Parts: sequence; structure tokens; C-alpha cells
Amino acid sequence: MAFQSLYLHIPFCLRRCNYCDFLSHTYAEVKELAAAYPAALMQEMRMYRCYADKLRSVYFGGGTPTVLPAEVLADLLAFIRQTFQLARDAEITVECNPATVDAEYLKTLRRAGFNRLSIGAQSFQDHELKLMGRLHTAADITQTVAAAREAGFDNISVDIIYALPGQTLDDLQFNLLAAIKLKPEHISLYSLQLDNDSIWGQQFAKGALMAADEDLEADMLQMSWQLLKQYGFVQYEIANFARKSLRDYRSRHNRLYWQREDYLGVGLGAASCMGLRRWQNCGTLDDYVNSLRDLHRPPVDNERLTVAQVMSEVMFMGLRQTAGVAIYPVLDKFRIDPLVYYSQELAPLYSAGLVEYLDDAHSLRLTERGFMLANQVFLAFIKDENEDIELCNDGDFWDLC
Repeated sequence: MAFQSLYLHIPFCLRRCNYCDFLSHTYAEVKELAAAYPAALMQEMRMYRCYADKLRSVYFGGGTPTVLPAEVLADLLAFIRQTFQLARDAEITVECNPATVDAEYLKTLRRAGFNRLSIGAQSFQDHELKLMGRLHTAADITQTVAAAREAGFDNISVDIIYALPGQTLDDLQFNLLAAIKLKPEHISLYSLQLDNDSIWGQQFAKGALMAADEDLEADMLQMSWQLLKQYGFVQYEIANFARKSLRDYRSRHNRLYWQREDYLGVGLGAASCMGLRRWQNCGTLDDYVNSLRDLHRPPVDNERLTVAQVMSEVMFMGLRQTAGVAIYPVLDKFRIDPLVYYSQELAPLYSAGLVEYLDDAHSLRLTERGFMLANQVFLAFIKDENEDIELCNDGDFWDLC
């Protein structure tokens, strides 16, 4: 049990966007706790350093990490270097809102050692940004990318949201072309989610906001895949695209998660998974800060996973990737063959043309049609409780191969 991926949750924003249900606080309202928060993060990291392998990925997410002073983020990264061993080519990402940074801020981050910038653009049309409650403009995105290049960032990702209220196919195409014009190394494309506790989610639940038409959303997805491929981006996961290059620009943070490697999350609400144990920090912001100030771990929701839960996650996350689920690594790690364990569930998926087995790669992956209906496919891999397989007393899996 040793994690190679570290996630730091920074739960502060300038203000909450209309689509967002992430755990965050308005920075201006919690400045005192925000000032004490970095020390709490450091203390929590100290508590888990004995479980760390050489770190291949460090990810500062939020919230909006860049609402904190650049020097604070630099100090946190310096602490990580002192506390853990980092791989020589470790990917060190920070999420960035264009409304919170300038050229000097980005230079400070780059000098500190951050080597990947994930920019929350979301749209390149000011009326859509305003609708979402974003505080930046389309011009701010362009300026941020230019400033990041000047600072020395050569690995930039841009986030785009689609299926916004009233958005057309042409609107999305405009946003994608504007993003492509900036020549980022990576683009993430996310559909708007309304089944949550966001401002828009609450309006949707009351019938005050309409979700995008399903057929239009499917057309948007297909158009995006084709357009990004046309401009030299390779799709490696349902929503993620990396520029075709000799260098690998796929997000290492996400790939380690999708491959179900151990990871540690620190910060309010952060989740972790090591072996068969998964936990999530809970409580309020002051609970989190005060617990760690008193040298106690913050309160957590703790869960010991069953074989069925682990295998479901292996399939859900693996099939999100265009490469699919590689059978031999699953066999090596869990001593379970997914083709045997899910033989009954796979049969109708093969017949419907939703999944395919590749003999040469010994892997299972979604077809193009399967990608369009991915959420329905994933449901097939949830086992009923009476189908579950309990763990042996020593915590190992039964040998089902």
C-alpha cells in the first residue's frame, strides 16, 4: 500500500459558479480560516508520508487554488518536496481561474516548480460566461495562456463545458475552435450536470431550468470528437484529449485515478484510496483546521471495499479510457479475470455492439457506440449484494481466475 499520486483540495473561490457543487467557500468570507489552511494541509501530509511511494503526480485542485497568494502555493509545493520523494518527471498541476492570475503570479508558480496549468475557461463567449456566473471574460483566457507561455509553461490544459442552457451546436464549435487557436496541449470537455446541489441543479429540480435535449447533447459530443481529431488531438478518455506529439500530454493525475492506483487526497472534503480502504475528509472548514492544529486527523467517512465494489470501479474507470481495461494488469493486481467475473454481464454488451475485446492487446474497451451510451454500459457492472464476494480473513481476494 503506497500512493504515487497526491491531491490537495483548496476549497476557496471568488464566488460559486451556477453549475458548481464542489466543496468550496467564498474566499472573502473565510479569510482567517483560509490563512490557517495551508498549515493544516502540511500537518495532514506529515501524517501520511510513511505510506508514500515516489510521487508521480501532484495536483492542486479546488475550488480555485489560485485565489491564494502565489507564494502560499509555492510554499506548499516546497513542503511537498521536503516531505515526499518526487519522481524526476513528476507532473505537478495547478488549477487556475483566469480572473485570479496575472503574468507575475504565473511566473512565481513556474519558478516554484509547477509544470502543468489547468485553466478553467469553460467558454469563449462572454454571454455564456456571465450566464454561468464566471468572473472572467474570453479575453482574460487568451491573456492567461499568453502569460503562462511567457512564464515557461509548456503543458497547458483548457476546460470547456457544453450543453449549457440555450447553447447551440454552433456555440460549442465556436468555443472549441477558440480553444484550439490557443494551441493548448490538452483539452477537457465536460457536459453540464444538473443532478446536483448547484444553483442550477436546484433550479432544475424545481422545473425552473431545462436540461439540454439528449439528441443535441449527443450531436455536440460527436462533433467535438471529430473536430478535435481534425486539429490533431487524440482522445484518450471520454472527456479528455491530448495534442498529438512525441511527448505524452495525457493527464497523469487522471490516468492514475482511472487505473485505480492508490492516491492520497488532503484538504477539506478530499478523498483517498489505498488498497481496499477508501476514506473522505468530512466536517466543516473550522473542524478541519482545528483538528490538525491539535495534531489530530480530521474526521473522515471510512469505507472498507468489497471485491464487487473494487471490480466495479476497475470497469467504470478503465472503460472511460479509449485503451479500455487491460486484462493482465487486473489479474496481476487483484487475481480476478474481469472476462470471467463479468461473463454474464458482458454477453449482452457484446451483442449490442457496446463493448469489444481486442485479442492482440488482451483488453476490453467501449466501441464508439458504447462511448455514446457509457453511463448505461457502466450500470451493467454493478453487482447485487447477494452476488458479492467477501474478502478472506487475511484481507486477500479469493482466487477467481
